[in-house]
Amino acid sequence: MPVFLGGMAAALLGVGDFFGGVGGRRIDHPGAVVSIAWVASCVGAAVAGLYVVVFPPAGFGRTDFYWTMVALVFAATVRPLLYLSMERGPMAVVAPTFSLVSLVVPAVVGPLTGDALGGAELVGVVLAVPAVLLISSEGRLPTTEMLRSGSALALGCLVGVLLGCLSLTFAQITPDAGAMPAFLTQLGAVAVIPLITMPFRLMAPVSSNVRRFGLLVGLIDIGAVISMVIAFQRGNVAVVAAMLGFAPVTTMALAWRVYHETVRRWQWVGAGMGAVAFILFSTAAWLAAVRQISRVGIGRMSPITHPRSGRRRRRSAATGLAGA
Repeated sequence: MPVFLGGMAAALLGVGDFFGGVGGRRIDHPGAVVSIAWVASCVGAAVAGLYVVVFPPAGFGRTDFYWTMVALVFAATVRPLLYLSMERGPMAVVAPTFSLVSLVVPAVVGPLTGDALGGAELVGVVLAVPAVLLISSEGRLPTTEMLRSGSALALGCLVGVLLGCLSLTFAQITPDAGAMPAFLTQLGAVAVIPLITMPFRLMAPVSSNVRRFGLLVGLIDIGAVISMVIAFQRGNVAVVAAMLGFAPVTTMALAWRVYHETVRRWQWVGAGMGAVAFILFSTAAWLAAVRQISRVGIGRMSPITHPRSGRRRRRSAATGLAGA
């Protein structure tokens, strides 16, 4: 299930990025994309709030709340910086840099926090790194002049570290929290994004076109955010982060199909490597489920027996922070 949710989140994020880019092209203002992102956060907060009312969390303790607040800071900070890095470019430096760093951070730190990788998962993560690089770099390698020009490399590294930390933060939240972290991060982003961007005049006026594209992107993105949050709660952080790294595949395919943009051969090679990584992750998840069934029996299977859920509850209980 975490692999499926991670794949669905990646696909939805790619679709949302595509329509966000379309809106930025059609609205003649430098800050249009940031304004669309803010409206999308408003829509996402409303939809996530309704989701939480219909499907309330089984438990949301103080520890979950604290980690959610940390995730809010990362999420609200990284989005404007991501758009700023793309604007300043060059994209042949920025995109591969933050894509690579956002994958490496969870892969390195995850095992230190208890998210060890199995054999197939490790191969999948290793395969995902060059795959994401090929996709995001549009088949081009950065030149020496690109690397030396401006702060693009440093900004790309910063965005990648923030994205990796966001993944690690979501992974610390217990599965019982459900979609509550998605609701709180979206709600907080509504307030934090203007605070961060308005002093630098990065936001455009909220026109009718901004609202229209923001509504569309928000409805798509919130499905991705809820899926991503639940996937990180229940799955291996490095695996889910690797799955999210393939979000540009959807954007690339839509741009190729709708706008007839050129997609280079190496980008399709990267997409094929991503498909292999997805198969490896799915196989590892299936084998883990089979082993769990053989241990406890089908009749005793329940969400409480989930190894990640049980480990975190025991750790929280030991520190006296399990409940709110």
